[in-house]
Amino acid sequence: MRTPLLLLFLLCTTGLSAQSWQPLVNAPNLIGPLSKLDDVHFINASTGWTISSQGKVFKTEDGGENWQEQADLNEFLRCVKFANEDVGYVGSLMGSFGGPPSNARIFKTEDGGASWTDLTAAISPEPIGICGLSVVDEQTVYGCGAFYGPARVYKSLDGGASWTTIDLSGLATNVVDLHFFTADFGFVIGAGTTPTSGGVILRTEDGGANWEVVHNTMVPSDLLWKIQALDEDHLYAAIAGVSMVNGARILVSEDGGASWTSRLVAAGEIHLQGLGFISPERGFAGGFFEGLYETRDGGASWEQILVGANYNRFQKINDSLMYASGHTIYAFSDSSDIMTSTAEILAPPSYSMTVAPNPASDQFRISYTLQNPTHLQLRLYDTQGKIVQTFFEGWHPGGEFQVDAAIGQLPAGMYIVGFLSREGDILQKVLIEK
Repeated sequence: MRTPLLLLFLLCTTGLSAQSWQPLVNAPNLIGPLSKLDDVHFINASTGWTISSQGKVFKTEDGGENWQEQADLNEFLRCVKFANEDVGYVGSLMGSFGGPPSNARIFKTEDGGASWTDLTAAISPEPIGICGLSVVDEQTVYGCGAFYGPARVYKSLDGGASWTTIDLSGLATNVVDLHFFTADFGFVIGAGTTPTSGGVILRTEDGGANWEVVHNTMVPSDLLWKIQALDEDHLYAAIAGVSMVNGARILVSEDGGASWTSRLVAAGEIHLQGLGFISPERGFAGGFFEGLYETRDGGASWEQILVGANYNRFQKINDSLMYASGHTIYAFSDSSDIMTSTAEILAPPSYSMTVAPNPASDQFRISYTLQNPTHLQLRLYDTQGKIVQTFFEGWHPGGEFQVDAAIGQLPAGMYIVGFLSREGDILQKVLIEK
């Protein structure tokens, strides 16, 4: 089990003199439960928004030097996209922060985030989760979700006044993110329909009326988490999953999404979620606790950079500026005008899990703690990522819990207990002996 210690560094404000990643000194900095900003979106180098799981919407108009809390929508906010300085959308997950299960929401602003309108009444059935948004223009909006299912895409061609729900359950068990180049042409990513199909990339060229599976990773438990379109030719997708037998990987397309190639970022128990390329050669990938990984050769090789945590969304602004959301908002720039901090506080996670005894023969006990209610998947996997047993799946209350797993019928070998939640993930190897 990987549990980060409390890391406290002296704060030091500085300007960036060379291209590097640094946390923005005045950005929202989430300490404690659910310490992650799931999304960030800038419409130019100066103006951007981020959202929190506690329902907050924050805005900057000076490139991240200062941030203003604009709204509290009382929802677990998951994604944000703007068409211009005035019109934007945010999506939420099922269940508000710390609250009971409820349907998800899509909100719209027409005044730059000062006020928001709930559009959900126009969506049928009401969404269970909106993990990703793609805003083509003020009127054309796509959403998808959730990472725990069902696999649905939501489409509006009139600025959210009406919506079409597209059921993708025949092609995917869940969908997490999407990108549309035009109102007709786009991609959706998630997990395939069979235990062995792994992550899936779907493409449509007619606005979602028809879909084609263009890629399956064929690694059980793979789930594609974030997609980036650098340009019309270069697309990238981050792979999240349980099985570490194939290491931390991303997918790369150099032909407009027609074909995809897997690239190894790092071997071992590295959990990726977000990625972003600033050029076809130079890119970054990050996840919960391992900082960042950087490539300068298109993904052929990677170097670890120990900056930040909980990376989820990367956004390229221009050839010398990127932003990323995670524990806080991070900037990659060669500009001395962006004020950053060389340190940040990383709080211990609000969840934990132990497995004992380990090794085990007939039975082991999973003991776990959740500070907050959350959506939880608690499963046993083999080393290839195939699900062996499911102990719990669904909305879970906070508190301390135990599960006794009967394993006497299983073959000897190494297995993985997967604790997957909205607050974070834990992967624990357990050896079954006979």
